[in-house]
Formats: sequence, C-alpha cells, structure tokens
Amino acid sequence: MNYSHAGAGNESKSAFDPTIHPPISDAAAHPLDDRIIISILAATAVYQAVLCLLNTQGIPVSRALLGLSEALILSACLPFITRRLLPGLITVILLCAAMFCLQSLVSGAVNIKTFRDLAIPLCYFWVGCNIGRVQLASRALIWTIWVVLFMGLLELFFLDQYTNFFDIFSYYVNTGNLDPVQTYNTTKLQLNGTRPEGIGRTLLPELLGAHRVSSVFLEPVSLGNFATICAAWGLSLDKSELRKTLFFVVMAIVMIVISDSRFALTTVSLMIAMRLSMYGKALYLPILAPFAAIALLVAIGEEGGKFMEDSFYGRLALSGNALHEFDIPMLFAMKVSSPYADMGYAHLISAFGLPVTLLLWCSLWLLPMPDEQGQRFRAFAAIYITLILCVSGYSLYALKTSGILWFLIGCCLKSPAPVRNRTELHSPTHSHSSKNSQSVHAGASHAELNLEPLVLDVGHQIRRRTDVN
Repeated sequence: MNYSHAGAGNESKSAFDPTIHPPISDAAAHPLDDRIIISILAATAVYQAVLCLLNTQGIPVSRALLGLSEALILSACLPFITRRLLPGLITVILLCAAMFCLQSLVSGAVNIKTFRDLAIPLCYFWVGCNIGRVQLASRALIWTIWVVLFMGLLELFFLDQYTNFFDIFSYYVNTGNLDPVQTYNTTKLQLNGTRPEGIGRTLLPELLGAHRVSSVFLEPVSLGNFATICAAWGLSLDKSELRKTLFFVVMAIVMIVISDSRFALTTVSLMIAMRLSMYGKALYLPILAPFAAIALLVAIGEEGGKFMEDSFYGRLALSGNALHEFDIPMLFAMKVSSPYADMGYAHLISAFGLPVTLLLWCSLWLLPMPDEQGQRFRAFAAIYITLILCVSGYSLYALKTSGILWFLIGCCLKSPAPVRNRTELHSPTHSHSSKNSQSVHAGASHAELNLEPLVLDVGHQIRRRTDVN
C-alpha cells in the first residue's frame, strides 16, 4: 500500500496527503468522536461478556446472535471509515476479494469465515488511519484496561458469585464453540480456565491456585493476548512518555500473572529486549520473523509432530507437522482442508492462500510510519503475529483483540482524516488555508454553511444585504 503521511512531502501524493486533506489536531477534534471511539474499543473488548451475561440470565445466545453483535460493532465504525477513502487499502481489499472468489470457484466451497477474518483487521485499521491520533488511542486503551482489570479482579476474588452471572461454559456450548462433554458439566469456566493437574500454574501457583482469570474476554488466552498488545503499545511510546510506558507495562504484567499466560510472558519479555536493543533500521528486521518461524516449525515437525503433552514444544511440533501435509492446491487455498485449531500458519495458508498472505504481510511493511514510535509498534505487532501463529489457529482473528491491535496500528500513521464543522469553517486559520489550497471548495462551503448575516461595505458604511434571505 503506497500511502503518504503528514510531512512526507509532495513527491508521493495519496489519500494521506495533507495538502489534499489538512490534518486536524487533538484540540480541534470533536469531543463526540472521542467518546464514540472509546465506546467502540470498549465494546470490542466486552461484547462477548455482555452476551455471556444475557445467556446466563435466560436469554439464549446463538452463533447467529454472536455474528450479529460483531456486525453491529463493525457498523459503528462506518461513519469513521467514510470520512476518507484510502485507495491503497481499497486495492488490497479488491485483490483479496478476487482471490477469495477464485478459490471458492475452484474448491467448490465458500468460506465465509475467511471474509470475516479479513474484514475485522481491515475495518479497524481503516478507522485507525482516519482517526490518526495516538493520544486518543492511548486514552481509549486506558479506559478498556480499567474495565478489563475491574472485571478480572471480580472474577479472581469472587469466582462463585462471578460465575453465577457469567456461565462461560454454557455460553460457549450455545454458540457452538464447545461440545457439552459430560466430564466438564460441573464447571462454569472455559476448559482452559484452570490448569490441569500435572501441568499447574506457571506464575504464583501457591498464591493464585489453578484458576486462570479471563475477565471480559471469557478466555484466559485472550486476556494474555490483550496484555501483550497493551505492553507493545506502552513500549512503543517515546522516552518522554515514560510514565505512560510504565502504566501500560505494569498493567500488562498484572494481566499476564492473573491469566497465567505463558505466551504473553514470553512475548512481552522479547519485546522488552527489543525495546532496549533495537533502533532505526533494525526495527525492520521482524519482516523476516514469520519465514524464520515457519522454517523452525517445519524442522521440528520432521520428528513426527507427536503431541505428547500440553507444552510449548509439543504445540510447536504439532503445528510444524501440519505444514508437512501441504501440497500445491492447499498452498493456494484451492482445496477444502480440515480445521487447524491450534496450528496458526497451517490455518492461515489453507484459508487465505500463500499469495494473499504474502500480499497482506508486505502491505503492513509498506505503511509509511512517520516516526520511530510507529515503527516500534509495527515491529512489536509483527513479533506478536509471528509467535501467536506458532501456537494458535484462531486467536489472531478474534474481534476482541484483533480489532484493538489493528486500530492502534492505523493510529500510528498519524494522518487523521479532515473533520469539517462550523467552528473550523469560521476560524481564520482555516480561511487562510482554504484560500491557498482549496479556495473554490471552501468558498462554496462558506456560502452554504455560514449562518451569520451577510453585509456589504457601501460608502464606508456597513449595511445588511437585502438580496439574500
């Protein structure tokens, strides 16, 4: 995607060119926008908890209602998407749609989930691009963190009362994500809500026991993923925002501990090491990370990929073994394959196809991040994506975490879409800018929207015009 950002010059004009759409500052933004964006991000995180509450209180929630809820949240993003069309993003969407249609014709099956999995990151990334304000992104993320921690602490200290309102197991059975296995009918948590005997909790086992907190995400895995995103955002901030960095990292550590997320613990530790050692062009090195990860998985999978235990190495072996099954039609997603629940790369390639996968990955690295903050967050996001695909098939596409991640990436471009309002139109700065860049368009806007009385200077006396209503 060949985008340009504010301050990039006139050589590469695009939808982000400030001479076409002058960017707005935080001070000039409409306060209603801030509240809506914060609400959208909060809803993205908590919508499944709300549905679980309804299901527990006697209003059955089906997969269809779950899909409708996601559609409503995505629909709330449309007013921000329509503020500015992004030609590069539209080109990517059309190329992916064409490839998906071709895959459907060849395989004879339409995979609706593939369209949904791609729509979520593209939609939130588009909104983030048109918002383009990292301060608002930080505020929205902070509000979401407080909601997540509040619910998480309720679950941690009042588990029995919490599960009386949030029967997570029944919710997942009703939405088709779990089978009602008789063995687990006594629990109200997700199956991974407790560590099995023999494995045990990794972090503070004597203090917190086997229970893993999931908060509003209903799954401890998702809480760990959210914590990783929060830590990545904090570590990407400039040194002048040290207090914010410490807040995001400390809150992430708290969430990692209560969810006992081994993935988040490993990934955040790697991000901290990157923050201390990687600068400048070194921040582009993670572009090679998925290729190295796939090579490692293939090598581990040669041992047969036996899933001996729920260990990190065992899951890597299982994921690598799945890649050994691929043939040419599967590489291009031209063949219907079995689900790869915990094998991210196998699921990604079998669902999207290798050409689409490479297109999306290269598009991420072609984004013109205006400063090192954006470059750092992109590098951290790339590491998160690379590692999560090693151990999970579907977590990367979950709306409750994926939407937040891609919104933050879009905001890092720092090129907000213009917001036209009466205050902006009447300001002297806007009038001067309009004369220089968009005199005809601005003049028409003033004539149409100015509600003040129109006057004439006749004989050095100001008189009201009578030829206009």
